[in-house]
Amino acid sequence: MIKLTYFIHRLPHLSEAEFHDYWRNIHAELIKKHAPTFDIRRYIQLHATDDPRNEPNAAFPRRYDGIAELWFGFRQGLDEWFHNTTPEAIVAGKEIRDDERKFADRANSPFLIGEEVSIIED
Repeated sequence: MIKLTYFIHRLPHLSEAEFHDYWRNIHAELIKKHAPTFDIRRYIQLHATDDPRNEPNAAFPRRYDGIAELWFGFRQGLDEWFHNTTPEAIVAGKEIRDDERKFADRANSPFLIGEEVSIIED
């Protein structure tokens, strides 16, 4: 499976609580709704806590509010996520992107595409 990881910054006008609530309870439902369109097999949200080690410092100058992880069954699903070539994907992609603009600072939320290698599993 191919994995897409987003490092998410919240919009500056949102409090941390507002960001986490919206992402967890509203946006997650959209991803679940449209998962079949993009062959999303797994979706994980990692919500930053108020641990002081999460604060920016000299070694790590950026703080992320969360990380989203999406696993796609096939590369075609990932390609469709980015390019929206089918009628279903056009509708789903627009709905997801429009919703992201309500809580995520997309310009400052980079992503990484990779293949997961599991080293330790419980």
